[in-house]
Amino acid sequence: MKNEVIMMVGLPGSGKSSHVKKYVDQGYLHLSRDKEGGKVISLLPLLEKQIANGGSAVLDCTFVKRSDRQPFIDKCNKFNVPIKCYFMNTKAEDCQINVLNRMWDRHGKIFFDKDDLKEVKEDPNMFPISVIFIMKKALESPTVAEGFDKVDKVKFIRKNNESYKNKALFLDYDGTLRETSAEGNGMYPVKPSEVVVGPITAKVLKGYQNDGYRLLGVSNQSGIGKGVLTKEDAESCFDETNRQLGIDIEYSYCPHRVPPVSCYCRKPQSGMVVNYINKYEIDVSKSIFVGDMASDKTCATRLGITFIHAGDFFGGK
Repeated sequence: MKNEVIMMVGLPGSGKSSHVKKYVDQGYLHLSRDKEGGKVISLLPLLEKQIANGGSAVLDCTFVKRSDRQPFIDKCNKFNVPIKCYFMNTKAEDCQINVLNRMWDRHGKIFFDKDDLKEVKEDPNMFPISVIFIMKKALESPTVAEGFDKVDKVKFIRKNNESYKNKALFLDYDGTLRETSAEGNGMYPVKPSEVVVGPITAKVLKGYQNDGYRLLGVSNQSGIGKGVLTKEDAESCFDETNRQLGIDIEYSYCPHRVPPVSCYCRKPQSGMVVNYINKYEIDVSKSIFVGDMASDKTCATRLGITFIHAGDFFGGK
């Protein structure tokens, strides 16, 4: 094994782990804040000791700023040890999905916001969505001009779980499964009496249900965060929608208001759908997302799910 240093650069959840493992399996010292604790710079003495003894190391942190990277580059140059950079050129949206899947793999559930994350505060790989947004804003792309011997950009390619075989119909509620009666505010119902379901909606849904699709509701309910309605009100309206349809659709909803985006669940974020994908072992390539908003389409596209607009899907309802 030649004496060298590998530095991984990328947003949290960008997919560094598989590349790190490749080098650790070859005997490279794995240097990571998650393992050692402290600040990034605290890894520098450990790196110096390793390369001074003729060893190799892989630096596994985000290193989004040049100022974070430079001391390590300078140390390698001082010892005349080559340092190569792998830049995980992964979109922030894909990082979010990776983090959500990591939550499920490690803890068997999704932590949608900072309050949920208190349950796993000892796990450094569990963090609120704001961390990804902050890192994205701070990211300075690495170049050889900094002193790297080589910088390789790594394109992220999502690999879905091949063991997942089931199919689902992901369904928005407001403007998709239901409308609001004249007595309501026109945007979404705040009490069951305001729920109106189209005449053919149930027939279309039951056809898909008979074809083996699991029906799963995913709805943004920012009115809860704004104080327009309570969680109990929202759930009563969901239950009334299901009653009128004659179908017991399992539903999830995001109660958070925006701005700012503070959760993994508000569409177009992927949390509610990723939760269902893992809970029911859903094959996204066989599934369909039905909605009426750009946020619905974006959510579906990020996950590789076919999107159909509600008006087209229900033929005018």
